[in-house]
Amino acid sequence: MTQTSIYTVFHLNLAFSSVELSQHADIVKRCYWPLLRLAESGIPVGIEMTAYTLESINQVDKHWVSTFRELLHKNKCELIASGDSQIIGPLIPAIVNSHNLRIGQKTYFDLLKYTPKIAYLNEQSVSAGLLDIYIDAGFEAVVVEWDNPYSHNPEWSSDLLEKPQQLISATGRTIKVIWNHAIGFQKFQFYVHRDLTLDDYLNYLIKVRKSSSIAFPVYGSDAEVFDFRPGRYQSEAKIIDGEWDRIKVLFDALNASDVYQWVLPSKLLNESTSFTESLYITNSQHPISVKKQAKYNITRWAVSGRNDLLLNTICHQNLNKLKNKKNVTDEEWKKLCRLWASDLRTHLTQSRYDLLPIKASEKITTLNVSSWQDHEDIIFEFDEERNKLQVKTKHIQLLLNGNRGLAIEKLAFISHNFTPIIGTLSHGYFDHISYGADFYSNHLIIERFRHRDRVTDLNKVQYELGKEDGSGDLIVYCHQYLKTGKVTKYYRFNNEKLHCGIIFDDKTRPEASIRLGFNTLLDCSERAWYGTHLGSFSEEKFVLNDDIDQGKPVSSIVSANSGLGATEGTLNFGSGCFGINLSWDPASCAALPMISSKKIDEQYLNRVWFSLCEADETLKENGSILDFEYSITPILRETFHE
Repeated sequence: MTQTSIYTVFHLNLAFSSVELSQHADIVKRCYWPLLRLAESGIPVGIEMTAYTLESINQVDKHWVSTFRELLHKNKCELIASGDSQIIGPLIPAIVNSHNLRIGQKTYFDLLKYTPKIAYLNEQSVSAGLLDIYIDAGFEAVVVEWDNPYSHNPEWSSDLLEKPQQLISATGRTIKVIWNHAIGFQKFQFYVHRDLTLDDYLNYLIKVRKSSSIAFPVYGSDAEVFDFRPGRYQSEAKIIDGEWDRIKVLFDALNASDVYQWVLPSKLLNESTSFTESLYITNSQHPISVKKQAKYNITRWAVSGRNDLLLNTICHQNLNKLKNKKNVTDEEWKKLCRLWASDLRTHLTQSRYDLLPIKASEKITTLNVSSWQDHEDIIFEFDEERNKLQVKTKHIQLLLNGNRGLAIEKLAFISHNFTPIIGTLSHGYFDHISYGADFYSNHLIIERFRHRDRVTDLNKVQYELGKEDGSGDLIVYCHQYLKTGKVTKYYRFNNEKLHCGIIFDDKTRPEASIRLGFNTLLDCSERAWYGTHLGSFSEEKFVLNDDIDQGKPVSSIVSANSGLGATEGTLNFGSGCFGINLSWDPASCAALPMISSKKIDEQYLNRVWFSLCEADETLKENGSILDFEYSITPILRETFHE
């Protein structure tokens, strides 16, 4: 009988959001030492940790580090890399991802005299472009969760889980993948936490293992959930001693079986019958894949938590400072990586949050405008009966609806021969009752959870004209007083670039989904195409071939299911021959773009918008809401080679 190689990757994380610094020594004692005892007993274990966690262990227990180093060099266990800090790669600029991996490798070698060749993708969050960062960093393989990519790729066979494969990066290169398995490691946790008996778990393995299985991942998640509880959820099991003893009983039972053989993850890299398939792990409907169930999507690290939007914006500000500085030290890059750590964005304790070097500005922003003077190249046409304003320049034609908060009715550019590209699809455009609504462009929607209401800026307003101080650019703007406070919306005309902005007088973030800057494509004859950066140096380009709605709620608690990292502050979006480029400054407001495309009979509703806040179980009161500005410029499909 051919044995199946079984392996583990225990995730060690002393940056755990709900863990205080004072608990580090106890975690090392209760969770990390038992792991080394397993290795000493002859069970080869994979151990993944960031350089931050390794340094933190070294501060409270140098003996653990020296023992781990000794076991590593005896091949009794294996270090799996994850960089200096646990950062969410598809949400973070490529240069930071690169330095995070480089500094992590340096720290591993400095403390352990060991250089890992396998990396565990943080929070199992992956894009095709991010794989290029790992390839360039010299890694031979990555550990990636199987479950979500498999569910996103219906053409995949379940047999692909039976052995390691290869993944194709955005540039067409390949890197080996060692699978993690969310259902598998959750079953393991159920057993350890006494929700399953030993026989129950062994029967589960019998059920999922095929006779042709080359390898199977027994565990690939947190080590701190055994004989310790991080304190994130009320549903967490009460601490019960002896959970590592249960792990030892299981591992010994598997070790005694003729069916399984324990191996280090790197042993799989030499398996001659593996890596036969090269797989695209993402696709146009799922450009980013994340761990476990749908509530774990990238919005939880982008626009939720205690103050994710402000924290990410400050990270971009600090990155700009480093880019403009000569001779940046590793300590400076490390400081930035650690401020971008995912655990600062979820269940962070109040005491740790209070230590963060972030402060929101309480200053109310005002438009720097002076009185507008007529210009021969700019024509205004106001339809008083319909309360609509048309602005015509040499480069742009813009029709605004004063009855709907200056929402865009039509926007056209000279590069498109003044064919309108975005605007409003009026009620009745789609002959389908489910879509019997107006689909506007460039409006604000705030859905407040405690108040159970929806606040929009689609109200009757009076437009005003102004000239921006300095540039002399035309600005069309309006003021509104909403339930959430005063807002100012404006448009600034600069050649063939239209700047769209909104200013919030009340900078306290409501507990709400906050979406704005909607752009509705007027060409409904085709699916949309789009392109952006997802943590890599190269743009990733996609053509949609099925429905997608990243803003669709997962549940009554989780208000969105995905988004686009857009890590360089730019996004291309279009259908047919024409498209738009959306650009913004993440160092001013690190908004998260989202897209949707829905087939309605033989037409398509294609939209893109930005989120400043989404809800999940990590969302806390009193975060910051930031003013936001983005620009729209025209592009052609022929310049967008997907």
